[in-house]
Amino acid sequence: MFCNNCGNQISEGSKFCSGCGKQVVIINQQSSENKRIKLFEGKIYKCPNCGAHLNAFEHKCKDCGYELRGSNLDNVVKDFADKIGSTKSIEKKNELISNFYIPNTKEDIYEFFILAVSNLTTDSKCEEAWKAKVDQTYHKAKISFGNTFEFEYIDKLYKKTMNQYRSKTFKRFMNNAWRYLIGSVVTVVSLVLMIWGGFKGSESGDGDSPYYMLSTISMTIFMLGISILYWATQKKDKSKSKVKNTENEEDEEEDEE
Repeated sequence: MFCNNCGNQISEGSKFCSGCGKQVVIINQQSSENKRIKLFEGKIYKCPNCGAHLNAFEHKCKDCGYELRGSNLDNVVKDFADKIGSTKSIEKKNELISNFYIPNTKEDIYEFFILAVSNLTTDSKCEEAWKAKVDQTYHKAKISFGNTFEFEYIDKLYKKTMNQYRSKTFKRFMNNAWRYLIGSVVTVVSLVLMIWGGFKGSESGDGDSPYYMLSTISMTIFMLGISILYWATQKKDKSKSKVKNTENEEDEEEDEE
């Protein structure tokens, strides 16, 4: 250590400089490495009347009783719902839903979950995208809410919605599957009978054998089975084409606007 006045070296523990006699002033400098840095993330909501901290889902200040009638904060869920409502293109809707980042606040998670569930049960054209978001929001709510009354309600609503979704999906599958099932059974059985009848008729050596008649009838039934399969395929293709045409028309309307 050296004197600030004359530059003479000062012995450790000395209170005065031996060269000029000036009093030694020791300045304690706290290393920046020892300083604690506080980082805050997110938003802290306070009562506009008394400044007390507000918890999630509180509509009245617990300290002063002030009733919270509104908020000037941006509502990302409402903005998202408005954007989805104004978008006509199914493709763009699916893209918006898939790319939407689920908020971190409990109120927004709760609100978005209700929005996603209601659209899953009503918006069949974007069903897969809404289903994925319902699952994501449920798992995020499970972490954020913990064992609370709010999550208990979300859990019940989620299970009820998933049961309805599975039931609707199964009914939709059965509405299409029965055509393929009947067509396949008729086609396979008639093909077997047609081959068997032809073989037995040839084996009998009788040109008027009833086996030939069975083979002929089976051939007719076989063609019927093929027709059923073709009808089922065409019905599915028409349904897809109708959805695609609707999307194209909506895209054209948006471009004109």
